[in-house]
Amino acid sequence: MNQTFVVKKEHVSQYPNPLFVNKNESIWVFEEDTEYPGWIFCKVKSTGKEGWVPKQIIQLSNDGKSGTVSEDYSARELNVKPGDKLESNRELNGWVWCVTEENEAGWVPRGNLEA
Repeated sequence: MNQTFVVKKEHVSQYPNPLFVNKNESIWVFEEDTEYPGWIFCKVKSTGKEGWVPKQIIQLSNDGKSGTVSEDYSARELNVKPGDKLESNRELNGWVWCVTEENEAGWVPRGNLEA
């Protein structure tokens, strides 16, 4: 079910070239984020792109240093301003996957939004 949010605090992405990974694609797995636990810093083996991936979609290999993803995933973050209206159908580890009125999609920190 979709939920509507209004942005209360600006968010600007620090990652202009976001990671995208396809279902079952192989990744290297690094450290977990301390500010937002549940997000793991990863590198896509085929493209070399790096970014944060929610641990819920990572299937770790036995070595704990690599794995695959269980679904198509984009690490794109939205640049949003207070007053922007967003629709969302997913929230993970303190971040919300949102779509703007201009139909752009990406992640926004939950703390920047009000329902």
